[in-house]
Amino acid sequence: MGDSLPQYIYSDSIRLKQILVNLIGNAIKFTNSGEIELCITEIANDSILSTLLFSVKDSGVGIKEQNQEKIFETFMQEENSTSTKFGGTGLGLSISNQLLGLMQSKLFLKSIFMKGSEFYFSIQFKIALDQNEPIKPIIPIQSIISEIDENITILIAEDNEINLLLAKKILKKMFPKGIIYEARNGEEAVEIYKTIHLDIILMDIQMPNKNGYEVTSEIRKLEQSKRTSIIALTAGNLNQEKQKCIDSGMDGYLSKPINPDDLQATILKCLADKRIAV
Repeated sequence: MGDSLPQYIYSDSIRLKQILVNLIGNAIKFTNSGEIELCITEIANDSILSTLLFSVKDSGVGIKEQNQEKIFETFMQEENSTSTKFGGTGLGLSISNQLLGLMQSKLFLKSIFMKGSEFYFSIQFKIALDQNEPIKPIIPIQSIISEIDENITILIAEDNEINLLLAKKILKKMFPKGIIYEARNGEEAVEIYKTIHLDIILMDIQMPNKNGYEVTSEIRKLEQSKRTSIIALTAGNLNQEKQKCIDSGMDGYLSKPINPDDLQATILKCLADKRIAV
C-alpha cells in the first residue's frame, strides 16, 4: 500500500470487501506457485476527493488473449487444459464488475498466458477531514477472510463417511473458527436447516431418503428472508450435472474428490452473490 493514502474515507465497505475477496480468491485458485500481491495507490487528490487504484496481481496461469474480453461473463469456462485442471476461469469476476458498476467504476485486466494476471480498478472516495465525522476506514485485507471465519456456519450433507471427514478437514483448515454441522442423509439435512441458521450447505447429490436435488427444493420452499447458499457435491459428470444443479436452486457445484482451492473460491463467490441479492 502507498504511504500517501488518506487515513479515512467514505466508502461502501461491504461492496469493496466483496470485490477484493472475489479477486483474491480467484488469484489463489489459479496460482500454484509464485505470489499474489494486493496494491492500493492514490492516483489523484484534491483535498476533498481521493482516487485510489486497487490492483490484484498473480503469477498464475494467466488468460489467453482471445478469452480476455469474455472472462467477466458469468459461468464462463476456458477451454482445454485450464478448464480441466482448474474447473473454469473468471469465478467471481462478473460479480465484481457488477459491484463496481454500482460504484461508478469498472474492472480491467492485463494478462499474459502462463505468466500471470493483473485485475485492477479505480474508485473516487470522499476524504473524511475530521476524525469525529461518521467515517469508514480503509479495510485491511487481513480482516476480510477473518470476518467470514468468525461468522460462518456450514452444513456438510454427505452419507459417505470418508468424503464427510475430508470435507470437514478442509473446512476446518479454511475456517478454523467456523461452526460445522453434519448430516448423513437428506432428512437430517432438512431438519438441521429448520433449527439452525446456515450460511453454506455442501450438498451431496446422491444421499439416502432424499437426494440432494430433493433436499434443495424443500429448503428453497422453507426459506423466508435469508437465502442459504447450497453447493452441490457430485461424483458424476460435472458438465452434465451443472444445469440440473442450477435448475434445482443450487448456487454452485464441485466434483469429488473435493479440491480445497475450488471449495474456497466457490464459497467466497456464493457469499458475495448472497450479499448482492440482499
